[in-house]
Amino acid sequence: MNIEESLDYLMSTAKSKCDCFDALAGQDSSDGLSVFQGKVKDTEISNSVGVGIRVFKDGKPGYAFTERLTKEALDQMVADAVSHTAFTKPLNITLPKPLIPGIDTVLYHEKINDCSLDEMREVCLKLESIALKQDEIENVPYLGASRSESKVYLANSNGLLYSQHANYLSIGAGVVASRNDVKKLGVYNQTVFDGADFDPEMVAHKAVSKARSLLGAKTIATGVYPVILSEEISGKIINMYASCFTAESVQKGTSKLKGKLSEIIASPCFTLVNDPTRMDLPGYESFDSEGVPTKRMDIIANGKLSSYLYNLETAAIDGIESTGNASRSYAGKVGSGFQNLIVEPGGYSTDALVSLFPRAVLITQLDGNTGCSAVSGELSIGAQGFYCENGEVIHPVEGLTLSTNFFDLLKNVEGVGSEYNEHYSSIRVPALAVSSIAVSN
Repeated sequence: MNIEESLDYLMSTAKSKCDCFDALAGQDSSDGLSVFQGKVKDTEISNSVGVGIRVFKDGKPGYAFTERLTKEALDQMVADAVSHTAFTKPLNITLPKPLIPGIDTVLYHEKINDCSLDEMREVCLKLESIALKQDEIENVPYLGASRSESKVYLANSNGLLYSQHANYLSIGAGVVASRNDVKKLGVYNQTVFDGADFDPEMVAHKAVSKARSLLGAKTIATGVYPVILSEEISGKIINMYASCFTAESVQKGTSKLKGKLSEIIASPCFTLVNDPTRMDLPGYESFDSEGVPTKRMDIIANGKLSSYLYNLETAAIDGIESTGNASRSYAGKVGSGFQNLIVEPGGYSTDALVSLFPRAVLITQLDGNTGCSAVSGELSIGAQGFYCENGEVIHPVEGLTLSTNFFDLLKNVEGVGSEYNEHYSSIRVPALAVSSIAVSN
């Protein structure tokens, strides 16, 4: 059976085994290749499919999943899920009823299917050739192109049947620049929805520029500095701590935001939103993973904590309605999170943010995140970038460690940039100027 047939079978048989249920099915496929020194190094084709179910018996939930889409496997999956209800506590939720039927294809692009592996290879070879002709470029160790496609289906015992279909093409290059035996890596990726839109020249020059800009790096004295987190890395930092905004983390005591609703937790210039209605971003969803309609909502509005992210279970605990932020894979349990995590833009260019301080450190690259904890808010992370004075870049810096607390960082934001990075991502955060972060070598 295919996914649609599997869900039809569950809709007709599963309800007789339990009081109610919801099922999530997913199918992901990709094909692509990598290139090195003028030749195809590897090709890859992958395909995965599976169905997961959450059943309720006497109000108690049970989960199971299978990657075998046969009647026997689906029957066993339902039986396993029902057996697990003997070990769980009742959950007082009502599954949504259907509102909008059919497949959401907003993120699906027909022209992507016209791009062949041969065309991807030619684009990669052209990119490599352009990069290697640039001064100080030693090699291009990371270079590849791929096509990815995903289908997600949600069904429940109330007759809800919703699906989303998405696809995209991507190309990426990692370029090594060398000067005086010092090597630096510059990486750049492009996502397109038509193979004709690949721009190997632009990707090559962006990657080369990133690598060369870091050559000649020096150290700076350990101390507390104003730090500008560029739009290239600011979203990565915000995303590391995104789980602290979920109601589940608050209810379990693993978020420092418990009891902070309506309190000022960030700078007045900082507004964080979840916006699943943005059709131009990959986090676009009409419904969340439980079938609840989604909506744009402020999480932090001008520094004030406005809401947590709720699914049906966490909303029932707090006696409110779900905010439509359930997240789930077919092999996992229901959680919650952002669909499109967005910090609203401010009025400064990145250059203008650098000019806010007599001296500052502009961070453009992060190195690992093992010293970061969403539970405590502690942030200790390696970084590279540039030392600046009076708005001018003086020299690159490397081997830095940034140390602060995430919640202190939010309060110390003095300016928000107006520019987002160019990547196709569900995380959209402009540059952030932070008045004080401890910087050490």
